[in-house]
Amino acid sequence: MINAFDRSIVKKEVTQAIMVKPGWRKGHKVTLDGMGDERPGCLPADAVFTVAEKKHSMFKRVGDDLVLKAKVPLVNALTGWSFSFRLLSGKKVSCKFDDEVICPGYEKVIKGEGMPIAEQRGARGDLRVKLEIVFPEQLTDEQRAGLAEILKDCT
Repeated sequence: MINAFDRSIVKKEVTQAIMVKPGWRKGHKVTLDGMGDERPGCLPADAVFTVAEKKHSMFKRVGDDLVLKAKVPLVNALTGWSFSFRLLSGKKVSCKFDDEVICPGYEKVIKGEGMPIAEQRGARGDLRVKLEIVFPEQLTDEQRAGLAEILKDCT
């Protein structure tokens, strides 16, 4: 800030609150006109803030969708499985796979449970639950023979 009487430069800190809207993506810029540095004989600069995303332990953002990866033991992938988790909002979601065989690369899409879409009030992306099958690292000869007998007619 410039002192009009003696033309000296004075440092002054200003605090400004920025309301981050739900759904803003990494790289979104917020410009505060005239709130940046000032110099004698120049107009004050703009202050520009860029939105960054914090990594989450469970979810990954892909556009407006959220992706959750879950590991499923092989026996559960073949015989049925269910699990529960909490969304970022705190809402509890349960996924059940009772009447289906979970294949490698299986993905369940839950519509409207992803990130808010900033440009569309009330709209949300999807939640994509990607299931990874965990195969046993070793089997006994007896287990192999049993599996071969049980699965011999499966196609």
